[in-house]
Amino acid sequence: MADLKVKQENEAKGKKGSGSFGKLNAATRRAIYSFGILAGLFLLFSVLQVDKFLAPANLQNLLQQIVTYTIIGCGLTFCLVCGGNDLSAGASMALSGIIMVSLLTQGLPLGVCIVLCLAMGVCTGIMNGFFIEILGVVPFVATLATQWVYRGMANVLVNGAPLYTTNIPSEAVQKQFYVLGGGRIGGDGLPYSVIITLVYAVILGIVLAKMRIGRQIYACGSNLEAAKLSGINAVKTRMFAYCISGLSAAICGILVASRLSSAQPTAGNGYEMEAIAASVLGGISILGGEGTILNTVIGALMMGVIRNGLNLNGVNSFWQQVIVGFILLIAVASQTANKGGNLNSIKRFFGLSK
Repeated sequence: MADLKVKQENEAKGKKGSGSFGKLNAATRRAIYSFGILAGLFLLFSVLQVDKFLAPANLQNLLQQIVTYTIIGCGLTFCLVCGGNDLSAGASMALSGIIMVSLLTQGLPLGVCIVLCLAMGVCTGIMNGFFIEILGVVPFVATLATQWVYRGMANVLVNGAPLYTTNIPSEAVQKQFYVLGGGRIGGDGLPYSVIITLVYAVILGIVLAKMRIGRQIYACGSNLEAAKLSGINAVKTRMFAYCISGLSAAICGILVASRLSSAQPTAGNGYEMEAIAASVLGGISILGGEGTILNTVIGALMMGVIRNGLNLNGVNSFWQQVIVGFILLIAVASQTANKGGNLNSIKRFFGLSK
C-alpha cells in the first residue's frame, strides 16, 4: 500500500511543470488557457459586431443558448473524469421531456412530475452503469445502444408526434411550468433557466472537488486498477457518475420542454456531442482523471460565444459545424500530444480497453 501511495504521488507530481504556473494541475492550466481563448473570442466578436454582440438582449440569449451544453456537459464531466463517456444523454433528455409533459397532462402536481422525471433520469444512468459495470459492455457501445433505446421509447410514447403543454388541464400549471425554462426575472431580465444551471453547476462542482465520492471518481479515472487496490468500490463509483449524467439529462429535458412549451421526441439530437465538445474545449481530459466543472462551464461559454458570434456575422450553420469540429480536433490533439500520444489511453476513452 505504501508503494502504491508513493507511485500515485509521483504520478501526480509528474503532471506538474516547473515554475509557479507549472505548479498548477493540468485541469487548472487548461482552464486558464481556455479562459484566455474565451476572452479573446469575446473581444473579437465585440469588435466585429459592436452594436449587436454586446447588446443586453443578445448576451441574455447567449446565456440561454448554453444552458443545454452546460447542464448535460456537467453530467458528462463525471463520466469523462472517471474514464467513461455517455452517448445516450441527448436521447435521455428527449425521453425525460416526453415523460414530464405526459405526466402533467394527466393532471399530476408539478412538483410530483419533476421528482418522477428526475428519478427516471437517474434510472437511465443506472441502466447505463449496469451494462457497463456489471455486464462489462464497453461504454462506447453500451451508451450508443441505450441511446437508440431511449430515443425509441420517446417516439413510442407519443407515436413520433410532439406533445404540447396546452394539453395540461390546469392553465396555472401551464404557466408555472413555462417559468422554469422560459421565464425571466422581472419579465425581461436574466432567464430563470440560467440561474438553475448556475446553481446546479456549483452543486456538482462541490461534489466533484470537495466530497469523497468526487475524489474516488478522480482516482478511478487516473488509474482504475490502483483505485481498486486502494479499497475504492469502482463499480459503485462509476455507477454514480452515470447516474449524475442521467440526472443532468433529465433536468435539461424539463427545461427545454418548458421553454418550447412542447416535448419533442427528436429533442436533444446530437446534444451529447455538443456537450462533450464543450467539456473538452474547456479543458476536460478525454483520457480521464483530470477536469473540473469549471472547465465545462468555460467550454460551454466558448461554444456559445463561437456559435453566437458566427450567427451574427452571417456564417452558415453548416460551416459553423465544420469550424467547431476543427476547433475540437485541435483541442483533442493538443491533449493527446501532451500525454505523449498514448494510444492505449485513447482506446480506453472509446471503451476498447480497460
